[in-house]
Amino acid sequence: MHEKSREVARLLISIQAVVVTPKKPFTYTSGLQGPIYCDNRKVLSHVTVRDKIIQYFLEVIREKNMVCDSYAGLATAGIPHAALIADRLKSPMIYIRAKAKEHGKQNQIEGDYKSGDKILLIEDLVNQAGSLKTAYYGAKEAGLCPVGCLAIVDYQMESAKNIIRELKLPFFALTNLESIIDVCFENRDIDEHDKVIVTKWQKDPSHWKLA
Repeated sequence: MHEKSREVARLLISIQAVVVTPKKPFTYTSGLQGPIYCDNRKVLSHVTVRDKIIQYFLEVIREKNMVCDSYAGLATAGIPHAALIADRLKSPMIYIRAKAKEHGKQNQIEGDYKSGDKILLIEDLVNQAGSLKTAYYGAKEAGLCPVGCLAIVDYQMESAKNIIRELKLPFFALTNLESIIDVCFENRDIDEHDKVIVTKWQKDPSHWKLA
């Protein structure tokens, strides 16, 4: 699994879906800054990478025997990957909004499902796991049974680990921050000092600032 994690990291870095620039931090929508930017929507534009990502998802599903009635994409970036997985497996797919719509039927969950359906949550990136928690409880409220979550990237944040433990949800990511940093270092995109910077950010992202 470790080598597969590094391979996925290489793929994402090769198409700049993941960029690590510790000395030139990014500003996120939250207003916080960080040394890494992840945009897995780029995967959709690169057919070879896209096919490999979906192939790796399918391998995890089979290896972990993750049986479900429907694949549930988390809005918005998890939706296309859930659709691709469901299409390959000829299975139903739904998606879960961050919050219920304020118009129409005011749905938080889109698609056909019935109470008691087992669903596998599909996310592109798990950072703090706030969106995962929201989706999980939204699904439970609708009578659905989340049986696990798959993600492309896991930043391995302590807060996310705590939430996943709280939810008692089996969770598997194709790659993680450790593998991304290892590959960036191998590529000489970052140096030892940069690795220290990223580690400090990972330990306390809310208060991190470039010294």
